[in-house]
Amino acid sequence: MQEKVLGSEDLHPGHVPEAESPNYLWDFVSQPEPLTLPDFSHITPELIMDALARAVAFQEQSISAILDNPEPADFNNTTLAIDAACSLVFRLQPFIRLYESSLWSDAVEAMATESAAILTRAELDVFLNAELFARLESVSTAALNPEDARHHELMVADFAHAGARLTEDSQKRVAAFAEEISALETEFGQFVLAETQESAVHIPHDSELSLAGLPDAQLSTVTSHAVQRGLTKDGHTGALITLESTTQQPITSDLDDPETRTAVFHASTNRGARGTETDTRWIVSDLTALRAGLAGLMGYKSYKDYVISQQDAGNGENATALVVDLLEPALAQLESELDTIRTTYQPQRLEAEDIAYYLKRYKQDTYQLGSVAEYFDLWNVFNDGVLFAATQLYGVRFERTDETAWHPEVVVYRAFDGDRPLGVICVDPFARESKRGGAWMDQLVSPGRVSGLGPVISLTMNIPKPADGEPALLSLDNVRTLFHEFGHVLHGLFANSTYETRSGTSVPRDYVEFPSQLNEMWALHPQVLPHYAVHVHTGEPIPDELVERIKKSQAFGQGFATVEYLAAALLDLSWHSLEPGEQVESVLDFERDVLSGTGFNPLVPPRYRTPYFQHTFALGYSAGYYSYLWSEKLAAYVTEWFNSQGGLNPEAGDAFRTAVLAPGYSTDPGTTITDFFGEQPGVGPLLRRRALPDTQTEVDGSTPEVDGSSVKDAD
Repeated sequence: MQEKVLGSEDLHPGHVPEAESPNYLWDFVSQPEPLTLPDFSHITPELIMDALARAVAFQEQSISAILDNPEPADFNNTTLAIDAACSLVFRLQPFIRLYESSLWSDAVEAMATESAAILTRAELDVFLNAELFARLESVSTAALNPEDARHHELMVADFAHAGARLTEDSQKRVAAFAEEISALETEFGQFVLAETQESAVHIPHDSELSLAGLPDAQLSTVTSHAVQRGLTKDGHTGALITLESTTQQPITSDLDDPETRTAVFHASTNRGARGTETDTRWIVSDLTALRAGLAGLMGYKSYKDYVISQQDAGNGENATALVVDLLEPALAQLESELDTIRTTYQPQRLEAEDIAYYLKRYKQDTYQLGSVAEYFDLWNVFNDGVLFAATQLYGVRFERTDETAWHPEVVVYRAFDGDRPLGVICVDPFARESKRGGAWMDQLVSPGRVSGLGPVISLTMNIPKPADGEPALLSLDNVRTLFHEFGHVLHGLFANSTYETRSGTSVPRDYVEFPSQLNEMWALHPQVLPHYAVHVHTGEPIPDELVERIKKSQAFGQGFATVEYLAAALLDLSWHSLEPGEQVESVLDFERDVLSGTGFNPLVPPRYRTPYFQHTFALGYSAGYYSYLWSEKLAAYVTEWFNSQGGLNPEAGDAFRTAVLAPGYSTDPGTTITDFFGEQPGVGPLLRRRALPDTQTEVDGSTPEVDGSSVKDAD
């Protein structure tokens, strides 16, 4: 059968060739209905791959039609036509990410590996097409409105950044680099998942290791993990401590037995460096060398500079400077915290695996927060806290529905602006083995005025699932994380851009975390906290004096939290400071030299060590982990602005929503901030937010209060 070649008249969003065999997902992305949640029972990894093949074929035919168009290039027949050509591949990618992150299986693993290669090739075929780029560059923007002109200019910049201006030979090398990089990134993520699962710590019932100190809910969880994996001995079930993505495992802060803490800590920090088939060190060595080589081809000194040239920071020096600026006050605060621990407890040992334990113990002993989780029921926090704050500030309302999504535990909400449907939110709260660790938001369907689509958004957490009939109680960290992720949700929900690819959270990495970190301010805000923090059994509101203790406790440990984050951020920047031709042979030696050479305290390892640092080697944050800090500088400033406006002030919320959140990337982020606030934020609000001393101020060991918006790397 001869394929139909699409003509220019066919190239508008939503027009696709008829498929020969049924595929629900293909129909969903190619003939989308606004604010529709897909029926996931009709989506499988195999159908995702089939839909992707069709989308790539559509893209190829559409690009050919653009090039065959005899009419002079203009915004409609070239810029928008390229958008339309790539739209179906763009719309499929969130579903690939969803299955990779939340529905892992052998079939999904195969799909992830195959799709990564296909997506890389499809992107290169567009961005390295010299004839297409020449046509795009010839488009005049003189008569375009500002948003259309910016969209065109960003598309040209995207082509150039991908290598469109290089010679044909250089482009071939770029393509080879990019395909190998993509394959290694996929493999790294798969290896870390395997390493994390295999490194879970099994404690048989007769083990010398003790679980003393664990709350009943955690004991139930680790016991159920052992049962699920069939780990019994002589008819007895022990415990299985599964690992989260970070270096420090939250469970160690409750374990009284130092040897158990050591076992868990070593299991965590040795991931990816155990000499197994899934050891990741060789991947890091090859991947960073390839990225450096790619940057060299593009005319940059390092991959760090190549990546950050398209970010809000502008260049690697600016990003590194912010990290370094915080290092001295963070280390000073850390030393104060360590001195407090040594003076208070005089521990026989104080190793890296003990710090979190003593930080929590000090908070409990000093501020008596042992039962605080009983005031933080998951659904109270979400419905009466997170959603309440959004309603009060931005005037939107939310309705829980009985719709089903990709897993029975997912809860679906619909958002409304008055009576106008605004978006769909799918909340996937609980940890499970098919899910990667951490918390995140994604736009399953990106909104845009051209497409007529509204946002369909996922919000994913990894809260330990309670036993049947028991409430899901949140730690303070998880409360903050929930508010954080909903900040991303609001950014997507309020999107008001013409084009899908510039809407909502489709902004630079070092700007995307700003709305989420800003939304953390409401977690402990006096206008919000009393509305949701009620005792799970008695219904009594949280006492004022407990709230004061919580706020005071937030400052203690900020030195530790900041140092472990800065260590990871600096590692990421250092790995991507390699020059073309450089390759690191010993990954762990490189890591050690970077950290010791910049004065980091060995008692506080990076939040992610190199062999399991998925953000930078698998999840799109390469040379971008500093982004949380860059965004937080904005968030700290705007937090103080909202407080100066009276907190939950609907007028301030509406103005901020319209001017800052709604445009997405249809306006320049830096310009947006300056136009709205009249200036660019300095570092002062960031230091205050983290309760860190000014570099010129002596640390006296006292504990200041913070605003409840302290750091939480939720993503």
